[in-house]
Amino acid sequence: MEQNKTGKYLKYAIGEIILVVIGILIALQINNWNESKKATTQEITILKNIKEDIVRDTLDMVFNIDYNKRFLKAETQLLRFLLSDLKEPIDTINYADALSIPIFSVLHKATFSNLQSSNPGLITNNTLYKDISRFYDFFSEALDLMENKAVVYETYGEKKNYFKKYFQIENKSLHLSNIDYSSDDYYNPDFIKLSMIFDHIEAAKNDEGLKLELNESIFFRQIILGFYADMMKRINELIVAINKELEFLEEKL
Repeated sequence: MEQNKTGKYLKYAIGEIILVVIGILIALQINNWNESKKATTQEITILKNIKEDIVRDTLDMVFNIDYNKRFLKAETQLLRFLLSDLKEPIDTINYADALSIPIFSVLHKATFSNLQSSNPGLITNNTLYKDISRFYDFFSEALDLMENKAVVYETYGEKKNYFKKYFQIENKSLHLSNIDYSSDDYYNPDFIKLSMIFDHIEAAKNDEGLKLELNESIFFRQIILGFYADMMKRINELIVAINKELEFLEEKL
């Protein structure tokens, strides 16, 4: 009888141990599932924020593209006229656009920078992570260099010296005093410049320095516009890839 009772107790104890082990395994599985779900939720949030930053960057880039195109058109028209035998321009040239203004670019990098410093492994799709990294480490840095840091890409200062000699302001073209800049409602997406009069045409046509500066400015602007076009194409591809990954991750939740 004692042996039978001991056998029952042993079986009971083994059963209890098995149940405890199964319970622990289930608890660990639930915890792992919760941690995985939490990580997936964080990954979705990061990818959405990166996409939002990139989309906001396109607004700034479109703005810069539009103005670079305007400046390029006017510079090209002016240079063609200076190289021609014409005494007066046939087409209307916006000389203020030909002088242009310095353009700068501000891209949103905070989300990706925080990801790199805190948890770079959060994005589980390695190919997508590499594409995002390349966008920020190469394209974003290159654009910042061209638009903000590399003086060689900005010929405004040199052109301005020539424009001071051959152009003057047309003071009837715009009444700046009528614009209330202090108003909270004031907003103008276009830069405001008085029109210019080309009053020393013959001297300008004989100035090879002016022609050289215009030629260089046109060349650099073409490079920048070409870079913008390539960058916008890659942004569209990146957004498609992010959207695809977001769909996959959201199905896992």
